[in-house]
Amino acid sequence: MLKNLILWRRVLALLILGLFFQKAMAEPFYPLNQTYAPLSRGTTLRMFEDWAGDKNAPNNLPDRSFRNIWVRMFPLASAPLGDPYPETVNPYALTMVNSGGLNIYSLNDGALLATGTQLAFDFIALTVSVNGTLFALDSLWIAPQSAVTTTLGWDKDEKLPNNKSAEVKVELRGGFVIQPLTSGWSAINVVSVNEYLQAVVPSEVLSGWKTETLRAQAIAARSYGMYEVAKSRADGDPYDVDPTTWFQSYQGVMFWEADARVWRKVERAATTAAVNDTGLKVITYQGELIKAYFSSNSGGRTCTAAECFESGNNIPYLREVNDAPGVRSAPGGTWGSRANLTPATIKNKLKQYGFEFAGTVKKIEHLERGVSRRTWRLRLVLTNGSVVNLDRQNTRKIMHLFGPLRSFQYELGSVSGGRQRITGYGYGHGVGLSQWGAQLFAKSGWTAERILQHFYYNVDIKNP
Repeated sequence: MLKNLILWRRVLALLILGLFFQKAMAEPFYPLNQTYAPLSRGTTLRMFEDWAGDKNAPNNLPDRSFRNIWVRMFPLASAPLGDPYPETVNPYALTMVNSGGLNIYSLNDGALLATGTQLAFDFIALTVSVNGTLFALDSLWIAPQSAVTTTLGWDKDEKLPNNKSAEVKVELRGGFVIQPLTSGWSAINVVSVNEYLQAVVPSEVLSGWKTETLRAQAIAARSYGMYEVAKSRADGDPYDVDPTTWFQSYQGVMFWEADARVWRKVERAATTAAVNDTGLKVITYQGELIKAYFSSNSGGRTCTAAECFESGNNIPYLREVNDAPGVRSAPGGTWGSRANLTPATIKNKLKQYGFEFAGTVKKIEHLERGVSRRTWRLRLVLTNGSVVNLDRQNTRKIMHLFGPLRSFQYELGSVSGGRQRITGYGYGHGVGLSQWGAQLFAKSGWTAERILQHFYYNVDIKNP
């Protein structure tokens, strides 16, 4: 009977695994959560009340108030290209180590089930090993007994398609919820707002940057993160964000570089000071928290969400503005490469995506550009003088013939020897705060508040 039960659990797990890996290809520079809706009236006030209150959750239950962010750490079904976190290969095995000790409570009734320093989860057999002793798996709340960080680990012996290691190990503050969601069992890190930001800010900008740049990033990251918290709570979602750059990069206190086999320190004194110095400041528009998008370098001019995310939403505080003078000379500000644009290359590339046409290609031209001069559609000019207009999806796909695409703001040059010059500007989606622009503004004497009020229109900086 027990063998049959285990067999059926394994069959069910394999079915869930198939669902786990059925995901759409992600477009470059597009946050996973493009949808936007202003928060309902009073949401930010309730958040401030939580932050100011002293009603802490008991140790045997996780705190779902606005004091904490719930980050789904495991498994990761999707990760942007180049993200520190790879997509999870094996979503059925997870380890957790804390030398200071972990209390393991039932999430259902708060009963203390066990204590230990080393946990190993088997989400197929539905068991958890605590210091070598096996227990039946249940929905759990795991709380550290001290301030010692916890190391999560998974995919130790797994490989990605490029033969790189899939292993992830990350040291985290806070506690953990273990529970089944629609795509299988999950591990959710429950961490305070500013402890979360202590890892986010140095993951997003350089800790050696100007103090006002770091403070601006801390406030923007807090605003973005807490917008997601408020939205997920209103929608009844079981977690708020994941640790990848689909949201904000959250690499914990320490992050394991699997290929180099070394630990990398993430938290830095300067960025932690910026988080603490800004208290609980957030950016508001007409009294409610904003979704404070940011990217590395706008290339000279930022972009509205309606244009760059194709969302159709006119978010009033995300206007087009000029970036700092000299931002095109900063890292990521200007880029370019040559492409192989032989007729066969272009036709074969598009044919891979189910788009075919007759004729021989001579060059590529801009067809549709937005107000920010970013290119959304291209046309193929054929040798017989006719043209083939590409839609937005095929435009993005054909651009990969130019190599790594850093932004949609680029100029196409002349063709020589079957190659066409491209000169691009910026790195990332270009909506909201430009991080390199913020650094240049800070170098010229701007405060964090002035930087934020330049990139986000008609906003206030509030501290509860």
